[in-house]
Amino acid sequence: MKYPEFIKVEKFNSLHDNMSEVELLRKFSENLKVIHTLTTSHYTDFNQLIKEYLEAGLKIFDMDIGIVSNIQGQDYLVCDAVTPDNSLGEGDKFELEGTYCREVVKSQQVIGFPHVGSLEEMKSHPVYQNMKLESYLSAPIFKEGKIFGTLNFSSTRVREFGFSEQERDLISMMASSIGSFLLLREKEENIENSYQRIRKLTAYVAHDLRSPLGNILSIAEIMPELEEDERNEFLEVIKNSSQKSMEIVKTILEAAILGEGKITLEKRKVSFEKIFKEVEREFQSKLGNLKIETKFDSGVLELDRERMIQVISNLLSNAIKYSKEGSVISINSKKENGKVYFEMKNIVDDELVKNKIVGSSEESSIGFGLEIVNEILALHDSKLETKTESGIYIASFLL
Repeated sequence: MKYPEFIKVEKFNSLHDNMSEVELLRKFSENLKVIHTLTTSHYTDFNQLIKEYLEAGLKIFDMDIGIVSNIQGQDYLVCDAVTPDNSLGEGDKFELEGTYCREVVKSQQVIGFPHVGSLEEMKSHPVYQNMKLESYLSAPIFKEGKIFGTLNFSSTRVREFGFSEQERDLISMMASSIGSFLLLREKEENIENSYQRIRKLTAYVAHDLRSPLGNILSIAEIMPELEEDERNEFLEVIKNSSQKSMEIVKTILEAAILGEGKITLEKRKVSFEKIFKEVEREFQSKLGNLKIETKFDSGVLELDRERMIQVISNLLSNAIKYSKEGSVISINSKKENGKVYFEMKNIVDDELVKNKIVGSSEESSIGFGLEIVNEILALHDSKLETKTESGIYIASFLL
């Protein structure tokens, strides 16, 4: 549609009827002070920020309804709203096409409709039909150059004098400030997440490395006093402890790199079955009396081979660690609706998982294994699904 233009400053008669130029200037100055107070205030909570912005905007623009929205695809999500009858609230969702904000998203600029009923293109709009909102002023909220949502104000009253350039500038400043807060909040959350990740990594190192390294140190101290046959026995313990330590260090490094978001995928066409067979060979010595049954019907996939090996290795390690003695680990891969479905099942040993949560990345014995799985799958636009049914643990994902 053709968007109505804003009334230029030199043609604008008044922000409010019957005000002199001095009064108009004073009013504009007061509004600037309100915006300045909002933009320089320190907010720690997004809900508090948008509530105050909405309440201030309703007074500045003399409107009845104020909304901050988040646009996700074709969905219009209400972050917060101020309405006379409290009919809108956080979490309400509408189709973007059914809102006035559709025009803001399309044009990516501030838009004002002083009198919607006078626009032939808008008379049949569902918002106008249902709510008779005659006036509307909205600005896009950008975060890192992309539209996050909109800041908009509306009323059932017609704006006789339209919207001025000053008002457009004011709502632009408000929307820009909200976008800056969102970016700052995201950066602070990333810092906090990194800090929590470092704490988890440190705790994991302290807990899981202590045992194998302690074994090695203890044996090293008594080694000179041992007979030759005893030394051979303890050398095997040292070897196993060293391998466990190396596995832990490798997991920690992988988790740290993934957490920093520095991993880029090197996708190429590979056989999913060949990837699994390669991993399976590495785990043969750890199977004991467990058996693995496989069924593959997935063909060739485009993915990062090395990263997918990490995924399968962590899932198989988890299954072997908590499977019932003598049971079967079932692996199934098949095509499903144009994608490939992968599923791993194992019978859980209740004694082994007592006081532990199977599949949780918080387990000291698993550490960050499943966290690595989730992050790699996310890079492949997938995610891990886990559940337990009648003692059978099921891990699956769709590629």
